[in-house]
Amino acid sequence: METDKLIKSRFQYFHISNAVLIGNMIAIFIGDRLTRILFQHRAVDASETFLNRVYYLDIFYGAFCVVTIFIITVWYEKPIRHCLKSFYKGQTPDPVLLENARRRVLNEPHMIVILDMFIWGLGALLLRAVGSPAGGGVGIASGLITTTLAFFWVEYRSQYNLVPLFFPEGDLSTVKGVRNISLKLRFAALILAVSVVPLTFIHLTMYRFKQIQMTDAITPLMLVNRMEETIAKESILFIIIAIALSWLVAHHTRRPIVEIIRVMGYVKRGDFSKKAKVFSNDEIGFAGETLNAMTQGLRERELIKDIFGKYVDEKIRDEILRGRVPMNGELKEATILFADLRNFTPLVAVTPPKELIYVLNAYFHEMAQAIKENNGLILQFIGDEVEAVFGAPIHQPGHELAAIKTALAMRLRLEQLNKRLKNEGIDPIAHGVGIHTGSVLAANIGSTDRYAYSLIGDTVNLASRIQGLTKEFQTDILVSETIQSLLKDHYNFQAMPEIKVKGKSNPIRVFSLNHEA
Repeated sequence: METDKLIKSRFQYFHISNAVLIGNMIAIFIGDRLTRILFQHRAVDASETFLNRVYYLDIFYGAFCVVTIFIITVWYEKPIRHCLKSFYKGQTPDPVLLENARRRVLNEPHMIVILDMFIWGLGALLLRAVGSPAGGGVGIASGLITTTLAFFWVEYRSQYNLVPLFFPEGDLSTVKGVRNISLKLRFAALILAVSVVPLTFIHLTMYRFKQIQMTDAITPLMLVNRMEETIAKESILFIIIAIALSWLVAHHTRRPIVEIIRVMGYVKRGDFSKKAKVFSNDEIGFAGETLNAMTQGLRERELIKDIFGKYVDEKIRDEILRGRVPMNGELKEATILFADLRNFTPLVAVTPPKELIYVLNAYFHEMAQAIKENNGLILQFIGDEVEAVFGAPIHQPGHELAAIKTALAMRLRLEQLNKRLKNEGIDPIAHGVGIHTGSVLAANIGSTDRYAYSLIGDTVNLASRIQGLTKEFQTDILVSETIQSLLKDHYNFQAMPEIKVKGKSNPIRVFSLNHEA
């Protein structure tokens, strides 16, 4: 299957494929040079025959090491190299092969440590075998330092080249069969390589020259000069190696932390679309993967919140998400508004479905805008009816006045909508609005797996009854006596005859809303 080429050039392909192998070879070469320098300064009393044996051993064993490292590394990297070739050709690797390659990418630093420890351990034994106990110690010390150098170098190249290709989503922790090395162990290895081993080595150097002095092989002045020269060279070598190791460890630590901080900056600004690149499977890598999971969860939460807001008013949504809507209900003072289309049932029978839905949606849109402009809350659309509340779930001072303003705005918007419908050849529509204020019970009501924010109580029932009376009194807006008494100084209300409604034992008085006083 053809995909975009992840590796763009032949040079890049060669560089990525052989970076670990070449890096480990360089580390072994540095260790060999280090061993020679340290060994030569300790061999001031050695015979020519012994030095010749060491010289030939170094040549033949060096060649053996090069061949061994090359064969084992290339064999180990076989799945990795096959996948890299597929990336270079723009092909998708076999899933089983890719999974094996991902596992080997993460385990390769450990493989390099085992391989190099074997190489240096065997070399130290061979030095002892040719008659150099001190050479064995030199080999072990050099091996510890260069093995640590090789490990961090391989991790560095893996971070920079391989992990971005094999783990584009940063899911390093999902790969099974991988051994993790903690930051604690990494820093312990660094301290061992840059402080404990060098200091121990310098003390052993002084001890070695003390032994040479006891044999009277050289004069005291020559001994002091040679010891100063040896310790100075050893110190310079160890400082260079310490700088190199510290740089590799700092890069290994800093790069993923910078990436995490970068993404956290976006999260702080409310942008959850960014993902942190994960470069390792240690504690920092785990922190990066956790951050990505967190941003994914926040992104999904925002998506759910947005979708939720399309079915539930934003005010209810936010109150529910903040846990401010008591499940067992609460009493609130609020104003209820019902609006209902006139003669809708006969309209359904004679109007084409598409036209009917168009008119209904246009009507609901205009009414919803009027309600929202006055901080009202749409509770539900019931067929051709709208139920809205002012003053719940968030308390709103002057909610009675807001409801009246909404009714007048709905009247105006309906007039404008009818003009538009007339121009489109559609008959005009009419509605009735009923308003009442009082105490209501507000709660999430429903089954165990689905709730709806609802208002119940006599105030709601009476508002619905008042809306129904608009048909009988041939007016578009009716309000209760309570509303009229509160707002009579602001609006002209016309008293309607007392009338009995369902649920009330005594007749009620309602008022038609004409215009502002």
